[in-house]
Amino acid sequence: MDRETADDIKRHFDVVAEGLRREIGGLRNEIRAVDENTDRRFESVDRRFDESDRRFDDLKRHFDVVGEALRSDIRPVAEGVVGLDEKFTQEFVMVREEIREQVGDVKSLLRASLHSPMSS
Repeated sequence: MDRETADDIKRHFDVVAEGLRREIGGLRNEIRAVDENTDRRFESVDRRFDESDRRFDDLKRHFDVVGEALRSDIRPVAEGVVGLDEKFTQEFVMVREEIREQVGDVKSLLRASLHSPMSS
């Protein structure tokens, strides 16, 4: 191979190599831009997750407060129901005893009237 052909081949490779360097440089810039864009998106997602976590924590605290307030409101109602249950149970026992006494009185009156001389 003569010197001129060798120089032509070298120039051609130099041109190709320079083109490849520019292409690689452009690709590096594009990759860097994509990487930076990806980083920004992940940072945005991270901020959204952080905000969601804060909102969830706020909601949880709110519902804890509401739940405790409901427990405080329900407790006296439940105690009142228990008191009413006891009162009704006592009243029921008293009424039942009174009815037994009255039934006993009626039985006694019936027996007395059946055995009295006027009923014969």
